[in-house]
Amino acid sequence: MATNANPKFFSVNEANLALQDLRATLPALRRTLREIEAMEGRLEVLDLICDRAVVASNVDLSEFLSAKVRYHEKITEFEGMLYHLENEGYLLRDLEKGVVHFPSRRGAKVVLLCWNEGEERIAHWHTIEGARSPGEDRRLTIEDWDAL
Repeated sequence: MATNANPKFFSVNEANLALQDLRATLPALRRTLREIEAMEGRLEVLDLICDRAVVASNVDLSEFLSAKVRYHEKITEFEGMLYHLENEGYLLRDLEKGVVHFPSRRGAKVVLLCWNEGEERIAHWHTIEGARSPGEDRRLTIEDWDAL
């Protein structure tokens, strides 16, 4: 997917409001990805046993073709959910851990508001260069945020 050249910048409140959407979308994304992975395994098996004889009585070929169509539909569904996140301006960093960043401004500096699935609200931020780690992470407080 293409990266947005003009990213949306979120206030802390806007990012917190987005969490409701993310709490629904991230589990759906993981579920869909697991379904795709399971379909890949089934398609590999069908591909091995299918003799590819193009006749109406070839049950394996029929199942293979049907499974292939469902597989591509599921990938399209997954890509649609990713597009939704990108279109909203959310930066999905780790689907399994549920890490999402929100571009923001702190004075003139561009920073990232950081959220991990399971957290109640946005409570961390870091610079573009920094990673959310104990040494570089910053707890988000109103006093800190407004200090510039």
